[in-house]
Amino acid sequence: MLKPFCALALLGTVIGCGGSKSTSGPPTPTPTPSGGALTVCAQTGTGCANPAVVPFGGTAQFTATAATGTPPTVNWSVNGVAGGSSATGTISAGGLYTAPNPFDSGKSVAITATSQSNSSVTGSGSAVVVNNSSRETPPVQLGTSGGNVNDSATSGKTITCCSGTLGSLIQSGTGNFFILSNNHVLDKSDTGTKGDAIGQPGLIDNNCSAGTTVANLTAAAAIKPNPCNGNPCTGPAPSNTDAAIAKVVALEVDTSGSILDLGAVSGASISAAPPSATLADPNTVLMTNEGVAKVGRSSGLTCSTLQAINASFGVAYAASCGGATAFTSMFTGQVAINGGSFSAAGDSGSLIVTSDTARPVALLFAGSSTNTVGSPIQLVLARPEFNISGTPTIVGGGDHAVSCSAVAGTAGRLTANSATLSPQERARVSAVRQRQTAALMQDPALTSVEVGASSDSPGEGALLIHVSGPTSAPIPAVVDGVRTVVVSSEQEASGRWPVLSRQDIDSTTAIKEAHVTELMSQAGIQGAGVGRSDDNPAETALVIYVVKGVARAPIPATIDGVRTKIIEGDRFRAFGWGKERDQPVKCEKK
Repeated sequence: MLKPFCALALLGTVIGCGGSKSTSGPPTPTPTPSGGALTVCAQTGTGCANPAVVPFGGTAQFTATAATGTPPTVNWSVNGVAGGSSATGTISAGGLYTAPNPFDSGKSVAITATSQSNSSVTGSGSAVVVNNSSRETPPVQLGTSGGNVNDSATSGKTITCCSGTLGSLIQSGTGNFFILSNNHVLDKSDTGTKGDAIGQPGLIDNNCSAGTTVANLTAAAAIKPNPCNGNPCTGPAPSNTDAAIAKVVALEVDTSGSILDLGAVSGASISAAPPSATLADPNTVLMTNEGVAKVGRSSGLTCSTLQAINASFGVAYAASCGGATAFTSMFTGQVAINGGSFSAAGDSGSLIVTSDTARPVALLFAGSSTNTVGSPIQLVLARPEFNISGTPTIVGGGDHAVSCSAVAGTAGRLTANSATLSPQERARVSAVRQRQTAALMQDPALTSVEVGASSDSPGEGALLIHVSGPTSAPIPAVVDGVRTVVVSSEQEASGRWPVLSRQDIDSTTAIKEAHVTELMSQAGIQGAGVGRSDDNPAETALVIYVVKGVARAPIPATIDGVRTKIIEGDRFRAFGWGKERDQPVKCEKK
């Protein structure tokens, strides 16, 4: 009998800010300074985490800061071993920790920094190594590895297999339970068959062999454009969502709706918990900069903030696991999440929730190396394909905090400086500063005007305008052809963004809808949405997603009076492509 074994697994790496499946393990180390104190923690997209949550084989960048706030020169160790070891993970001279693979899930390791100039000056942090890709004991909890057992392709002696995350549980009007995930995870991008077995773990975590059947494919929202003329073809996704449901097999799935790592921290582990049964409004989440979180097969619990809502994206799909791009589907009304570390290969199908209340926000389905894309959960649940004797509901309980909520809502903006600019751009901004500073400083709330770099437009210069309080008139988005960056001392002190108004979001959405067709017809532009300006967080922005390296026309600093915010990255992809999607595993038959 030919038995497959895995020869290569291409899995993404993400630094999380949560924890692991509840297992036994040593308690999280407490920093114990001796003769002086160093603050040690891991840098994430939303702040400083301790403990850091790292997937098998993943990395976390640790830093050490002295009491004076300066970064000292230190020696690093893991569990007391200089540089670490293959058993507990290694750490570089620069503080980059690499977790071992495999490792006991839920284990915590101590990360210690010792000053090179004074060995009595130390500080400690910790890392928890997680894995949501293992085989679960029934009834399985969600946020774990799974997918269609037929999602593979064979060429000669090589099997290429794909899978993703069994994200959450829904209930029909008749009381039946269904796993909710993506079309491309459960229905193989419109090529599955009703009744197909859904296995746990997924093929990529079981040597390309079928896992335990925990559900059967029931319905899928179509994603392939129809008609699909050309190869690859491009057109609207018929359902405007990438979603599918599978009826659970009796006793195989936890019908409380519990998701791994979504509960309370206990020692070095995080318990499972259901999400809230109350749905979140993406508008409110963006307005208040409320944090979001997800639990996925690869990166476990990770946290960030919304980058855009009411967004339009083109997402590339393959016709089979590991195949070439067959079509690009256009989606509207979607959400985008800040940062490339929010999701990794295999996290497709995860439920995105608010980090302070665990209220469902969206279903994760695509992205790039810099962003994650999801469909608002209201849009998903309203699909007629899933209306089985009534609109389905998320299986959940009351509001509760996710363990990363303490850092998810912080602003964390670092204002770029002029060192990132070309000499020509720096000279252009400097000339405008010389001409305009006197006029700008007539407002008593302004304390200084400096040359800097825009956070909304990579590589573009800006006037950094420092304010101490409310200004007598709004600061213009552009002065003499140069973008402005508003640096508020009050905002910097509080560490939180101002609340956006719903009126501004609605008006920016109208502007986006008026220009989205024109924008996305241009080479190099792959999406547009409504978000918050990084140059002035008190204002909305038209967020425009561009493909890095593709020649394109210049994007103006404002469109219809609204700031533009440019996000550079690779193309948004799904089904075996891109960091946010399930990358294929290749196995060989022996």
